[in-house]
Amino acid sequence: MMLVLLTATLTAALTARATSSPPLQAPLASCKVFNDTDFNGHDLKAAHGVAGPDACCGVCQSTAGCGFWTYMPGGNVCYMKTSDAGRRPSPSGHGTYVSGCKDSSCAPAPPAPPAPPPPPPFAPGGPPPPHGGGTCASEWDCSLGGLCSAGKCVCDAQYTGEHCAVLRLRRAKLDNGMQMNGTHTWGGHALKDKTSGKWVGFFSYMAGLCDLGTWGSNSMIVSAVSDLPDGPYSQKPTPVVGPWSHNAMISQHPNGSYVLFHIGSGKLKSTPFKPCSAETDPFYPFPAEDPEPPLATTHISESLHGPWRAAPGVPALNNPCPFFFENGTTLIFDRTSVVVGQSLDGPWDSQHRPTVAVNGSMHPEDPGVYRDQRGNFHMLFNANSGHSNCRAGTPCGGHAWSHDGLTWSAPYWPAFGTITHYVDNTTAQWNYVERPQIAQMTDGTPLTFFAGHGYGGIHTLAFMFCQSGDTDCVTTVQ
Repeated sequence: MMLVLLTATLTAALTARATSSPPLQAPLASCKVFNDTDFNGHDLKAAHGVAGPDACCGVCQSTAGCGFWTYMPGGNVCYMKTSDAGRRPSPSGHGTYVSGCKDSSCAPAPPAPPAPPPPPPFAPGGPPPPHGGGTCASEWDCSLGGLCSAGKCVCDAQYTGEHCAVLRLRRAKLDNGMQMNGTHTWGGHALKDKTSGKWVGFFSYMAGLCDLGTWGSNSMIVSAVSDLPDGPYSQKPTPVVGPWSHNAMISQHPNGSYVLFHIGSGKLKSTPFKPCSAETDPFYPFPAEDPEPPLATTHISESLHGPWRAAPGVPALNNPCPFFFENGTTLIFDRTSVVVGQSLDGPWDSQHRPTVAVNGSMHPEDPGVYRDQRGNFHMLFNANSGHSNCRAGTPCGGHAWSHDGLTWSAPYWPAFGTITHYVDNTTAQWNYVERPQIAQMTDGTPLTFFAGHGYGGIHTLAFMFCQSGDTDCVTTVQ
């Protein structure tokens, strides 16, 4: 009842995303254009399926409050902006952006000074961060990742750092089976099947035997099964939602049913789907024994293995991450806000409450939210995406915490980074580590950390969190 009453206070507006098409080489007649330029941040809204920079210019001109825009290739998305204060060169790895202001005579504001860099990473093999010991007055000062004892933070086994904000993980397996058929997967989440005792994971899969560069047209969702939460996920992968669908997040509702959130409804987008190999993809088109579910951005089933049906009336948010209270009250998080429903069927509050505040150029993208064994909330998010946050390869994965899921701490980074430590004592340095999601023990203790790693050898990795008594543990900011 208390949480339902809190919904009346939700007042912040939802921000949106967008994507775009190939760059122009000459200025448009009606807009002042800046090739190979991103106006980072200050988003008003996003428009999808926009035909190119010239069309993006027109969308901005017809949208109240829009003075600037950025067209992002690969997804045909036009980001409408209120400022160009985040002006910067196109980020690496995502094609050439085109930006502009809606009037050919307008002069863009000078670029804002760059945000201060995050703390430097620890060198591989160098000293780990201190395991607790920071000054504290309460558990909040210990990132809700430990206890405050005699004025000093004492970290849980799953966290480290002076104030227990850094993830502490075991070394990764060399092969967890999630680079399926030689194609790319990207992020995922898994739950334990109470009937079989196996773990069922849901992952973004680039159909047509393609790479991650086709995510804006070829991404679909597949499931795979494993005996262990960190894989290998090699037992009978099956298609779940066809292209276009992306960023799967599986949760169990208090009524026992399973709810699969994602972006995209399974309907082919205006961006053409094209296979990347003459070989037949085993998952798409759907085999006869795997019927394709109805179009929806949220699907429900009484089994982790389907069949899946559409969930009507659930808000379609950008990269949604849900949390269900035992009384059915539902929180759905996107990259900057949370919306509250009295149940999964609604009614939904019309307002979106902001969660983790944007700090300079850092955005809490792709949140993974979980409630721990003490009833506290944690949010992990990729802050090292290169396209809207910090430089590619910079270890600045984010962590925020909350008592109620509505009021959050300022973000801490780097809570995880871009170096993977493997069981054979080798390491790998990645450009991006995104889509952080958590599988948990039955009491809420974080068990497994899933994330997409790329661009070199793109695939999804799963790491076991350290537990009491573990000795072979590292931190991902090393």
